[in-house]
Amino acid sequence: MSETIAPELPGQQADPYFNPLSDEMVADPHPAYHRLRAEAPVYWHEELQAWLLTRFTDCQEVLKDSQTFAADFRRIGIPTPDTLLSLQTLDPPEQTPLRHLGLDTLRAQDLGAFGADLEQLADEEFGKLAERGSFDFVQDFSDRFTLTAMTRLLGVRGPEEDATFHALNKDLDHSMDSGFDPDAEAAGIRARARFNALVESWLANPPEQGVIAYLAEHQAEGKVPVEVVVNSIRAFFHAGFEVPSRFLSNAVHALLRQPEAFDALKAGVETGPAVEELIRFAGPVHALSRACTQDTRIGGTVIKRGDIVVALIGAANRDPEQFADPDTLRLDRTSNHHLSFGRGAHSCLGAMVGRAEAKAVLGALVRHAPNLRAAGPVVQRRNATLRGLYNLPVELG
Repeated sequence: MSETIAPELPGQQADPYFNPLSDEMVADPHPAYHRLRAEAPVYWHEELQAWLLTRFTDCQEVLKDSQTFAADFRRIGIPTPDTLLSLQTLDPPEQTPLRHLGLDTLRAQDLGAFGADLEQLADEEFGKLAERGSFDFVQDFSDRFTLTAMTRLLGVRGPEEDATFHALNKDLDHSMDSGFDPDAEAAGIRARARFNALVESWLANPPEQGVIAYLAEHQAEGKVPVEVVVNSIRAFFHAGFEVPSRFLSNAVHALLRQPEAFDALKAGVETGPAVEELIRFAGPVHALSRACTQDTRIGGTVIKRGDIVVALIGAANRDPEQFADPDTLRLDRTSNHHLSFGRGAHSCLGAMVGRAEAKAVLGALVRHAPNLRAAGPVVQRRNATLRGLYNLPVELG
């Protein structure tokens, strides 16, 4: 199956180990991850001015220890724009009441009914597409499915999917790689402000049910600044449709490239382990950054206060010390404790939602498109942090 890659960004510096926006790494970063983990598992990257970690144990320890490795970069004196202060970027104890509010909000939802709704939605959408014979999995299915799923969970009407929406989404997405393109940060901040305005309109006129309804009623109980709540809803909303869409397209791409795994799925392999293995193998989030708040050591290397550490969880999820035969997609893999949803205080709040979406889509895929196959070039997104596809043309055999 041929692959096409979007044009390379200008100004990128060559590094002997890690050039994540190079053509080779955009197409497949794992050979570089394996080499880095084998030869320099705690590696100082000059362009990023950060330590890169590729071993599972190192990445897990950093993500679990929010006291030493902060998500809030203000703790080492790096200013943070107000629009970036959210559940994702605050640390305990400041983050704790916000996380409790988020957990209470999700527990108040009827997630069983939501899962059934997702299954019906996936069946309806796949049924329509199957009649066409060929379609683009990203543009025609996953992008629309995950945006619809998220707005239903929130209980709101989604934004108009016009040129403005797509431009803002692109700017926010591109800003995740601002370490390689500093000019992207300002556009990302502006995009977040625009999405915040949408969230504020939802809270001002809340629906009768769903996440927004609950937060509009209970937000004051957590004594969390309303601006931070708005930022957190925006982050939850955006991650809630963008990350699952990329995961679903990555997962289907992986199944098409490893047909024995697709055969196992169609033969009735247990869905729960299959979802976890696809998340490990094809998860879109590849990097999480932290700020070191005190001198410490990682694998014998001294990390000083003020240093930035990047946990390359895409690499950690293929560490052979943690996963046997890590580059093979084994849908019956057990004890699959991957890092795709993070660890500790910043573990993904929406993990249960992502799993429900994956189960619904995999079931619909088997029912409606068991003979699915690739139908043209795959276009990779040029993004190092949140990897995925622009296009995945498919057809029914």
